[in-house]
Amino acid sequence: MLDLNRRQLLILNELFQQEIRTAANLSLVAEASIRTVKNDISILREKLNNHGITIDSSPNKGYQLLYHDGSSKDFLSKFFSQIDIKRLNLFKRNNYERIFFIIRTLLLSKDYQKLDDLADEMFVSRSTLSGDMTEVKRILANYQLDIDSKANYGIVIQGDELNKRICIAEHFFHNKTTFENSKEVDLKVDGLNQAVIPIIEEQLRLICEQNQIILSDFSLKNIAIHVLISIFRSKSGHMINSSQQYEQEIMSKFPNIYSASKKLCSTINLVFNTKLNDGDIAYIGMHLEGKQLLENSGVKDDKLEEANHVVKDIYKEIKNNFDIDISMDSILNEYLALHILQMVRRINNGMVLRNPVVHENLQKYLFATKVTISATKVIEDYYDIKINLDEFGYLVLYFNVALRNLRKKKRTTICLVSGRGRAETIMYINELKENFPEDAYHLINYDSIDEAIEHINHIDVLVSSYEIKISRPVPQVAIEKGNYINNIRQIINKLDLNNLDIKKYFKLENTNFQLEGENKKSILQNIVADLKRLNIIEPHITVDKPFISHEIGNNIVHLQDLHKICRKPVCYIAVLKTPIIWDKDIIKVLFLIKTKRDGDHNLNVLCNMFSNWTQDKEKVNRLINNKDYKLFMDDIQNY
Repeated sequence: MLDLNRRQLLILNELFQQEIRTAANLSLVAEASIRTVKNDISILREKLNNHGITIDSSPNKGYQLLYHDGSSKDFLSKFFSQIDIKRLNLFKRNNYERIFFIIRTLLLSKDYQKLDDLADEMFVSRSTLSGDMTEVKRILANYQLDIDSKANYGIVIQGDELNKRICIAEHFFHNKTTFENSKEVDLKVDGLNQAVIPIIEEQLRLICEQNQIILSDFSLKNIAIHVLISIFRSKSGHMINSSQQYEQEIMSKFPNIYSASKKLCSTINLVFNTKLNDGDIAYIGMHLEGKQLLENSGVKDDKLEEANHVVKDIYKEIKNNFDIDISMDSILNEYLALHILQMVRRINNGMVLRNPVVHENLQKYLFATKVTISATKVIEDYYDIKINLDEFGYLVLYFNVALRNLRKKKRTTICLVSGRGRAETIMYINELKENFPEDAYHLINYDSIDEAIEHINHIDVLVSSYEIKISRPVPQVAIEKGNYINNIRQIINKLDLNNLDIKKYFKLENTNFQLEGENKKSILQNIVADLKRLNIIEPHITVDKPFISHEIGNNIVHLQDLHKICRKPVCYIAVLKTPIIWDKDIIKVLFLIKTKRDGDHNLNVLCNMFSNWTQDKEKVNRLINNKDYKLFMDDIQNY
């Protein structure tokens, strides 16, 4: 077989797939200079000659492969059938593909993995692999795992089996970003997932019903994945140990949980011929106990009273920061304290309640996200915990419901002025009532425009049979132009935007479409430097962690000025020169929204603008690829 490096493999594959390629074409494929490509072609000519293959070069045309006979081409075809060219191309582009591949490989490895073998498998040099290990260690540290290195043996992941299982769940079942670099063993895991998960879910649902345990659909699917991981790890000889103290606690305090977990493990052992032990019973019981939906009757009075006290402090913090009073919201008052109790217990036990729609919700509910940050700080300070992104996403849903309930109290006024007959007026009124219910809209009807003008300050949208010229600035919809219901909706969606002073927040100088930085810390410090140059942050300000950051999907991070270091209103947006792995996602874009004060009405408007933009992957990619400020401004205002 041919002994070629990654660059030579890429060049040869390109020539094998295409009839003729120039040196410039090949340099793009191999990401190398034309001079380097020509040197590699000389080496390839020497190695291919022994197999009846030559590389011919034609002036002004390029290079092409010539075969002595059919067997020569068959040799090359067989050679490439044994090489994963897709993975070869992935690993040449960005180091994050390599990093995810390394983590997944080490998680499945039963013993030490030699760096040289790993480098060969990835078609990279040993030095390149060594450079990637710093980031690998950083990511594994998030799971309280580290890398043990032993001379002549290689490297292996070390840490508690519980933490390894949480890491496996993330990198094999939850985080889609890591799935691109599939190995054969990954496909086996996926096959096991497709075949076994439905059986586990069915048994889990049945046993929970028998033991009066209430699980959400998300929680049931999440626990089923951890049961599958228990099967997978058990068959590989990786057993889990739990403290006797916790086993005794779950047996005495939650006998129904213990009974359900024991029954499930017994059923799994019987069906799949596994050997789940007492440690697995406690492990699965820990998931059931931490992820069940609590009722008031199942909580000790002192614990619930304590949580309700925290909820009251949250209301005060939100009122102070945003001038919003949600203390009378019935949903929050009934369920938030119960949710906090379960969340705190999950975090203290190291349980992760994966939130499969966390990115989608953080995009859709940006304003609720900002409100939730204030709540999160109160909870973290009181219970001395750190709330992860998944748990944060569930809290956002609670506060978004409360904010929506508040918005329902303010109705939009639609005024109809119809110059046509009574029958048509009645028809239009009925159409408006059908499309704009009275709980959110106030519909009024005037016979003349003069009558409407008298009340113009109380009208949000003026609807008329035909276009009317009036001196007062109020959005108008003319029925005669057609599609008037949809036109009303579009205006209502942008009522606040029409009153927003765009130039106050958006300026070309508030962007950086080539932001540099090798990691989170350096990127955030470079953003601080940008904002200091703009006089947004005082020159003397120094903060180790200047912003709170949340991954919200579509390769975007939402930055929040929790420490209030920005002293002027600004909408700052940046595109990274080199994408990096932030927490779990590959990040290319960051943005910050800052108004004069958090309670400023414009904050909600700006959040709606960014929310719609971040959900549109096409618009996000347009910014990443074009780095055009005018195009970005057109996109963000077009929703």
